[in-house]
Amino acid sequence: MWKTGMRQWQRDLVGRLEQGLGRPVLAADLACVVWDSAGETLSVVGSPLLGELRANNLTSNVFRTWNARKSRNTALGQRVR
Repeated sequence: MWKTGMRQWQRDLVGRLEQGLGRPVLAADLACVVWDSAGETLSVVGSPLLGELRANNLTSNVFRTWNARKSRNTALGQRVR
């Protein structure tokens, strides 16, 4: 399976993307994805996957890990919930 080469945070984000899409993410879908390992984020930037996100009324094309949200909010001086 193509997910076995991913780190846990990447598998978690793919799982969240699959929930939003309502279908499994295919290996071919990864051509539409950009990974940011420093921030542990997945960004959908290419078609046709980006169009599919919009068709499913997803409000963002960026999926962040909990750690990335925490460090970003802490850096901005905001309280983490």
